[in-house]
Amino acid sequence: MLHLLLSIVAFVAVVADPRLTFTLTLVILFYATRFNERDFKVAVTATILSALAIFMQKEIVYAAIFLLFFYDFRRNLLWDIAVYFSASMLYFSVFSFVNGSSIPFEYIVFISLSGALSATLVETIKTETEKRVVLLIAVATTFAVFRIYIPDTSLQDLAIAFAISFLISLLALKAKIADESGLMSATIIGTTTILFTDFRFFAVLLAFYLLGSLATKFRYSTKLKLGIAEPSGGARGFSNVFGNSLAPLFFAMNFGVTGDPFFALAFIASVAEALGDTMASEIGKTARNVYLITNFKRVAPGTSGGVSLIGEISALLGILAIFLLSSALGISDLFYAVPIVLSAFLGIHVDSFLGATLEEKGYLNNSAVNFLGTLSAGALCYLFLIL
Repeated sequence: MLHLLLSIVAFVAVVADPRLTFTLTLVILFYATRFNERDFKVAVTATILSALAIFMQKEIVYAAIFLLFFYDFRRNLLWDIAVYFSASMLYFSVFSFVNGSSIPFEYIVFISLSGALSATLVETIKTETEKRVVLLIAVATTFAVFRIYIPDTSLQDLAIAFAISFLISLLALKAKIADESGLMSATIIGTTTILFTDFRFFAVLLAFYLLGSLATKFRYSTKLKLGIAEPSGGARGFSNVFGNSLAPLFFAMNFGVTGDPFFALAFIASVAEALGDTMASEIGKTARNVYLITNFKRVAPGTSGGVSLIGEISALLGILAIFLLSSALGISDLFYAVPIVLSAFLGIHVDSFLGATLEEKGYLNNSAVNFLGTLSAGALCYLFLIL
């Protein structure tokens, strides 16, 4: 009943003032007090988002709310993508037609696919939070981001980008390099990267995933015995993919939108940091002498913020691998070697410092630390270039 009521409000929003639809969600919220606690949380979230719709493009919020109606129709991965995609296409198409909006059909397809992937991703993750709440927030955020950053693409480009990203991610799933949540998140990252830039940038990201996975497998049995190996055989989940890829995606999207070549170099630095940090961590775990970055006291291998000689060497090798590949692909050249390598190396140690402090105290998790490390590398590179 709750899903039906919210979907009706979502379609009322197509023609009604946002303040009226917000009032309707308030009525539903009051009615939801008769429902169970989980439904009430969903109603609260929908009401908050509805309030935000007063100040932003309302279709972003109500398209996400409309998808809730199809939540109970979930079956499997491909089915869920198809259902959420079709629902998104229906909503945005009706909204565009009724309001006389000049939203290109190619863009409706892109934003609908992005929302469908995000909604399907929610089902693959383990969380104590009500998944419908997560779905509302994740999909609304996705729609909001891609209403700000609009790629200049064709249906053919979109189909090719999605097919390549999904198939490679599916191979990673079969090879146990990624789990289902990793498949969905990598597909989102890959498709978006290709559409905003080109296949060279995707190749750089792909190199990180492949080389990072090899580093994770390095002496895996030894790390497993020590209790410091990555879980699930090193298969990457959504948290790992987003933690290491969101910052590079941010720089790639800004390069695609602005054409500023320094954003492309920041992208390289952030990916180089991600690979360098992964190699330093996974190979460094096998070192005998590991020291905490904050006080250089000896600690056990695998300790957050621990550094070692072999880890530092591995980090540099990872950075150089990404830089050389990007240079070979024509994204960068040797003239920019110093700012890219230096910023990536500094970013790795930002990651280590945060791991030894905020992560150790429980304020951040590993994915958040990875995100901040990659973001700092790209930001430092950009600053070095403009100063």
